[in-house]
Amino acid sequence: MKYAVAITSVLLLLLTSCEKDYLIPSKEVPEWLKLKISQDEQIIKDNPKSMALYGCWVRYSWQDDLYFEYHNILSSSFTRVVSYDGDNQEFYANDVNTDYYKEKCCKKIVWQGPEFEYYFEK
Repeated sequence: MKYAVAITSVLLLLLTSCEKDYLIPSKEVPEWLKLKISQDEQIIKDNPKSMALYGCWVRYSWQDDLYFEYHNILSSSFTRVVSYDGDNQEFYANDVNTDYYKEKCCKKIVWQGPEFEYYFEK
C-alpha cells in the first residue's frame, strides 16, 4: 500500500511539473508564444544575467481579437504587438496606433521573467 501511494505521488508530481508556469490557462496561449516563452526560459537558464529575466508577455483584447505585447523593463524600444496568429502588428506606424492604444482592454499577464516587476496598473 505504501508503494502504491508513493508511486501515485511521484506520478502526480511529474504530471504537474510538466505544466508551464503561464499566468493564464495553457489552452489560451498560442503555440508560437509557447515556443517563444520556452526559448526565453532557456536563455534565462543558460545566462542568469540575461535581459530576459526582466521580460513579460501580456495579452490584450481589441476589436474582438487577441493581441500580445512583449515588455521588458530594461528596454526602451517600442513595444512589440503580435496577433494571436503570430503576425507582427505595426500599430505605431499608422492611424490604428491611436485606436489600439486607446481601446485595448482586458489585460492579462501570460508569462513574466523572474525579475520582472509588475508595473502595469491593476
